[in-house]
Amino acid sequence: MKSIADTLVFAVAHIGCRDDENDEKYLDDDVRALEQIAFLLGATSPAEQDELAAAAERALAEEQSSLQPNARLLHDYAHWMEELFGGGWERNQRVDG
Repeated sequence: MKSIADTLVFAVAHIGCRDDENDEKYLDDDVRALEQIAFLLGATSPAEQDELAAAAERALAEEQSSLQPNARLLHDYAHWMEELFGGGWERNQRVDG
């Protein structure tokens, strides 16, 4: 699950941060892909959600340590679970509801 979670966090963040000016022809497909991923992730177990949160934190740490961190990716990685699941998450931390 760790490698799947790492790959998923990376892919979603990079699709979400794509430069729309240069990739306009892909925008509709990207939105549909993100919507489908979000729908499928809605059925994840709490343990799987914890794996996704850990993957988001690993991606955040890696981006922070890069020579030229991307501000948009930093934000997306830092808020990945909160933006994907909403209530019950603050940034990538589960909160009591």
